[in-house]
Amino acid sequence: MFNFGEDSVEFCAVTHSHAPDTDGARGDRLKAERLKILIIDDDPVDRAIFKESLEAAQPGAFVYTEAGWGREGLSCLGTFQPDCVLLDFNLPDFDGLQMIRLLQEGRDFLPCAVVMLTGTGSEQLAVEAMKLGAMDYLPKGPASAQTLSRTVASAVQRFRLERQIADQRHALEHRNRELEAIRAELFEEKERYRTLTEAIPQLVWTADSEGRLHYANRRLWEFSGRADDKANGGSSGGAWPLVGLVHADDRNELRDRWGEAVRSGRPFETELRLHRSHDHTWRWHLMRTVPMRTTEGGPVRWFGTFTDIEDQRRAGEVLRQRQKLESIGLLAGGIAHDFNNLLVGIMGGASFALDSLDRDSPLYPVLEIVVRSSERAAHLTRELLAYSGKGQGFTEMVDVSRVARQAGEILRSSIPNAIALDIDTAKEVLLVETDTTQMERLIVNLATNGAEAIDGGEGSITIRTALESIAGLDSRSNALGYQLPPGQYVLIEVSDSGSGMDERTQSQIFDPFFTTKFTGRGLGLAAVQGIVRSLEGGIQVSSAPGQGSTFKVLLPLKRDEALKEIGPSRVGLAVKGGDGSAV
Repeated sequence: MFNFGEDSVEFCAVTHSHAPDTDGARGDRLKAERLKILIIDDDPVDRAIFKESLEAAQPGAFVYTEAGWGREGLSCLGTFQPDCVLLDFNLPDFDGLQMIRLLQEGRDFLPCAVVMLTGTGSEQLAVEAMKLGAMDYLPKGPASAQTLSRTVASAVQRFRLERQIADQRHALEHRNRELEAIRAELFEEKERYRTLTEAIPQLVWTADSEGRLHYANRRLWEFSGRADDKANGGSSGGAWPLVGLVHADDRNELRDRWGEAVRSGRPFETELRLHRSHDHTWRWHLMRTVPMRTTEGGPVRWFGTFTDIEDQRRAGEVLRQRQKLESIGLLAGGIAHDFNNLLVGIMGGASFALDSLDRDSPLYPVLEIVVRSSERAAHLTRELLAYSGKGQGFTEMVDVSRVARQAGEILRSSIPNAIALDIDTAKEVLLVETDTTQMERLIVNLATNGAEAIDGGEGSITIRTALESIAGLDSRSNALGYQLPPGQYVLIEVSDSGSGMDERTQSQIFDPFFTTKFTGRGLGLAAVQGIVRSLEGGIQVSSAPGQGSTFKVLLPLKRDEALKEIGPSRVGLAVKGGDGSAV
């Protein structure tokens, strides 16, 4: 309790009206409750008049606390918690405007309704009080006493309404901040998802249960060559079917798997081919898709990816082809060695018997047939040994251009006259460490294969040698299924204007005993690949039906240092280069 002088009243003294409550038909909240009124006025007479005026209008509707000083009134706020403050402008310690500021100090708004009362006020003072938050302003006098009850009730009602509006506005602002935070979080989540789908190497998409794409990442749009559609946030008019990306031969499989997944609601994966727009090729992809429900009870959408497995499939195919060739080569080499051992006895015995007989003997032509047949069989064993990479010969430095011209002389007598043979050799000395006979067989077999592809009609065969530097030949480009390291290679190119080959035929041409000719043995190209493989070289094949074929053989170049070490006299078939010749 504070002592403010003899005229001060007791601190926060609460008084009640003793008249009976007359709630009756009062329906609104203000009439149904007893309002707490804090009267802050230094004049006890005025405080009594205010209470009498309120009681006269609404007996028993109010509870009062009085204060004669401003500080005293401030102290009563926490304990009494009034609904309305009747505030005199002229107080001993503060004026009314200062009191309004003190009442609001540390708060966003006044703690209750304030009605300013003064005997010497002005319109300007009223405006200032209202700006600071007072609900009303009344001059002291008989007229004010008569309207005081209505003024207080109206002030409390307006204050509560304003507080309710402020609370709702605050709650709305708080909710808006929460929604903004959620929106920012969703935007961040969306950006994270978008960044993820754009960063991963897969083609990413979403589709409805009918298989219509509703979203695709940039990689898919660029891969397919399609303009941005509704699925990518564009405006070109709606989703487009997933099946439109797929190879015609794979569409039925996709429809069956998709329909089964939609019925079961389970994820699935399958392998199929997609069209790549920039080079118009079909590439194998692994398709994975899982269902995702957009809302509770809402339609199911499907999230999926396409992963390029073209290189994996080709690598697997190359590996299988290489293993097949190695296994067949091992078998062919074993058979050839055993067969060759048998031929030694046959040819030796037949030759000895032939030398022991006169030409007039009836057995002489029979033995000649045995010897010739044995020689042909020996040639077959050499082809098999060449295929297996186990052919034996005298290894030396061989000038490939010289061998090519020498092979041309052999070919001229064996291919039809209607076929033009052109030999175009490099001017450089192209040395390869090999057996001369094997190198000659390689070129002859390639050219003979071209002559057979022309099939008796007019055409041309070109044999070309050159020095070629490569940055490396991958296993996909090398028909033998392994990579070639970067470096300089001797190129032997044999091209023909024959019937050409489809992809299926090209995949089998190096298999032993594979032939498209009725009279063919199927060992010519098999021997070629065996020789090239034994020399750690590579073969490239380019062909299409009706467009002829080109075989490019790449063999490791032996540099001039090797020639200096062994001397020119040891180089097979000499080392003089040629400038091209037509046979």
